Amino acid sequence: MWNSSKSVLASSVCTKIVIVIVILTAVASPYLVKNYISYTMKDPDIITPLVMTIIACAVPGLMALFSLDRLLTNIKRKEVFIEKNVRHLRVISWCSFAVSVISLISGFYYLLFLIIAVAAAFFGLILRVVKNVIEQALIIKNENDFTI
Repeated sequence: MWNSSKSVLASSVCTKIVIVIVILTAVASPYLVKNYISYTMKDPDIITPLVMTIIACAVPGLMALFSLDRLLTNIKRKEVFIEKNVRHLRVISWCSFAVSVISLISGFYYLLFLIIAVAAAFFGLILRVVKNVIEQALIIKNENDFTI
């Protein structure tokens, strides 16, 4: 039967798989981009900027994924309303905004990045709201712990 601990475990495994995929993609990005450019017959002058964008987005992406992995580890331990989780959500949201800025700048030479920029900014905003909810719940939990 499916339960919350299996769901957290599945999320943790998926996070680790995505970490490996992001690392492999960043390392292989010069090869992948060259093949993409030759296949789509786009201007070869954008190879370097595309590779730079992929690698630049991989850095905050990996930071967010590692924070997500630590957040899931805390949830597995039944530690949900703790300051560390608020910090992890904060890091993930700022990483999303960083990807949004990088993608926005990259949108000047490749328009598809503008869509990624909007999606990353929206995701970062949603995470900020979730972080604020968890932060308020933590405050209420701490107040209740001190109430007799």
